This record gives sequence, structure tokens and C-alpha cells, in this order.
Amino acid sequence: MDKTIKVTVNIVIFLIVIGFIIYMLRPVSDEKQTLIQNPAMQNFDSDYKQRASILVKDSVIAFELHGTRLYVAGRESISIYNLRGELVSSFRIKPEARDIEISHKSLFVLYPAHIENYSLTGDSLNAWDACSELSDYTAFTLTKDFVYVSDVGHKNICKYTREGNFVQFIESPDKFITPSHFFDITNKNDTIYCTNPGRHRIESYTLKGDFIAAFGRAGSEAGSFAGCCNPSYIHFDGQGRLLTSEKGNPRISHYNRSGTFNKVLLNHSLLGGGHLPYQLKTFDDKLVTAVKNKIKVFELKNQ
Repeated sequence: MDKTIKVTVNIVIFLIVIGFIIYMLRPVSDEKQTLIQNPAMQNFDSDYKQRASILVKDSVIAFELHGTRLYVAGRESISIYNLRGELVSSFRIKPEARDIEISHKSLFVLYPAHIENYSLTGDSLNAWDACSELSDYTAFTLTKDFVYVSDVGHKNICKYTREGNFVQFIESPDKFITPSHFFDITNKNDTIYCTNPGRHRIESYTLKGDFIAAFGRAGSEAGSFAGCCNPSYIHFDGQGRLLTSEKGNPRISHYNRSGTFNKVLLNHSLLGGGHLPYQLKTFDDKLVTAVKNKIKVFELKNQ
């Protein structure tokens, strides 16, 4: 009798465990099924077509375009590729790079608590530490005279001169909410733009740090930002349009500078799937994306 009860109990426990596993996996399956069956996604017509797909030797932490060269930051090196995906050269950097920027023919590398400046061939030019040991830098953008750094640790923006002298902290009037390391920042026409991912919006500031405006709303439909950390990346194209990249259901959209939504440029399927956000850069009529160790080059149709 005892043996029968033990067998029955074990069977019940086994069925409960199986049921729990099925329950936990169902949301992921449902999301993937929604992405596949959504007619709007199946009938999506993009302005862009894919021109090239480049596999690089390391996961892409950050990348920059400079002329016809791709500068790709990996775990401990900067690798330089042409647009055919051929490795041209590389040089070593310290581990834990977070972002890179190219300006005035030199390369700036952002780390969690310091910044380094290199020549485009890898010679060290300058370096400086963060203004706090508790800083956790995520992304940065360079203007003519200053460097603006987003800091997840202090939930603010830190402003330096290009030589590394601290200038000021910039705070959001509604506080930055940063649940993860997606806290991107860029600039256009003497205006700083940054994400406030926990609030599902993009904020703009003067170069002096004065708040200008914000736009964005939570939601899964086009023109909205879903999840806890969207938009993940932002970037301006040559026409002055602000491009956003989202995770969860990856897509790249564009807005005008006042925040009016225009359209989705690349959807989940065209980007290559998955749930990670795609980094993005533009030059001429091309849009370049990166995720994991793959870089894709898209080009406007009819060009």
C-alpha cells in the first residue's frame, strides 16, 4: 500500500513539474507565434533592402563608421573592416569597453569608469577616470567641445571637456529610470538626445544641460515603446531623422526631431529575428545594424 501511494505521489509531482515547464515556456512560444502570424509583419514593405551581411570575429560591443571602414569594438580589441567584411587591421584595448566614438580623426573608447582616446591606428593619446568610483558608464556622444556620458550608476549624464575635465552633471526633471544598461545618448545641431528607457521616452537637452522636451509613450504598436528598456538605441541619419532601435520585438523606426512618428524602417523579420536590440548607424543611403557577431548593411531601394 505504501509503495502504491509513493508511486502515485511521484507521478503527481512529475505531472505538476511538466505542467509548470509548459506554462513557463508558453509566453515565449506565444510571442514567437505572434511575430510569425501577424499580417502586418508578413506584409511589411521596407524602404530598405539588405546589401551585405558581415560576420566578425567577436561579439560587437559597439561600432562606428568612418569613411569606408567599420571600427568594431570587441572584448579586448578594435577590429577594422571594409564594407565587404574583410579585416583590414586591429589593435588592442582594455577589456569591458561599453561604447566607441570617432571624432577629429581620433577614436574615443568608453569604459564603465574611465574614457580613453586613441589615434585611428591605436596609439594612446589621452585618458581620464570617471568623476566617481561608483560610476557605471553606458554610452557617450561627442560635440565640438564636450563629451556627454550616460551613467547608469548615478542615473544622470556626466559632461566633460574633450580633454577630460569635468564640467557638470545633467539630471532629468522627471528622473532617469534605467533598469538595465540600455541608456543611449546622441546629439544633433547643438542638442543632446538621450533615452529614458524606464519611462519609454526620449529626452532632449541644450549643450548647457537645460531640459528642452521629451516624447514617447508605452505600448507595443508602431510609434510606441514596449517593455522595460525601450528604446534601446537612438541615432540620427543624414536627413536629420531620429532612428530608434527596440528589443523584445526588435524593430527600427524613425521620427522627426519633434517626436512625430513616421514609420518602421526595419521589422523583426528583416533585422534577423531574436529578442536583442540591434545597434544602428547610417551613412549616405545606407543603414548598418549589429547584433552579437553579425553586421548587416541595408541600402535604400531604387538607389
